[in-house]
Amino acid sequence: MTDPIRLSKHVADQATCSRREAELLIEGGWVKVNGQIVEEPQHRVTPGSDEVLVDPQARPESVPPATLLWYRPDPKTPCDAQALQGSAPISRFPVRVLKRHFTQQQAIAGLDGLTTGLVVFTQDGRMRRRLLEDEAEIEQEFMLELPGQLTNEAIDQLAARLQQARLWPQVPVVGKVSLNARGPQGTRLRFALKASSAQGVLALCAQAGLRPQALRRTRLGRVGLTGLEPGQWRFMGPHEKF
Repeated sequence: MTDPIRLSKHVADQATCSRREAELLIEGGWVKVNGQIVEEPQHRVTPGSDEVLVDPQARPESVPPATLLWYRPDPKTPCDAQALQGSAPISRFPVRVLKRHFTQQQAIAGLDGLTTGLVVFTQDGRMRRRLLEDEAEIEQEFMLELPGQLTNEAIDQLAARLQQARLWPQVPVVGKVSLNARGPQGTRLRFALKASSAQGVLALCAQAGLRPQALRRTRLGRVGLTGLEPGQWRFMGPHEKF
């Protein structure tokens, strides 16, 4: 019986390509072993026993780093990109979903406490640095749910507190608060802020003696939740910018 060998070696021999090209084909999700996609070059196969097929459309290209946009549905759901693996994204453009899209993902401006809404994960080191370095300049939008019908005077007082708030020393919070909806179920306020965060909004409410029922981030910079339902996710498009 033939001894098992690395899948990358088998593909290199079968496709008449270099070992590195074979690894790229496998990591790109172009190779099936016994009818199942295998993305690990080190996977062992037995020539003559295992069926290895390379997609005719295969291209030995590196998989670019991915940025994922997720609608966190519940405050108790961890902000972990691994939780998205196995669920199909909402499509805006064709993307081959691979296991490596979910590895080494880092949440940027993550959400804690009772906050739901937009969470951004990225593998792209340049994007991560840019978002962190420009954090104070990127506007965030939040929708805050409060019990009862908050008066216009109370909203004005909250807006005045906002003008005096600081999340970082020497960096004042810039933004505004406005009424989004008011009804029997309570009041919804819209916060559009720079140099702040979900924690900053909650701290501002605590100072005003308000007890929020829910807080949802709907936008980070120019990227929002449009098209996503709670629990859904999608890839960030190549032409989208924060």
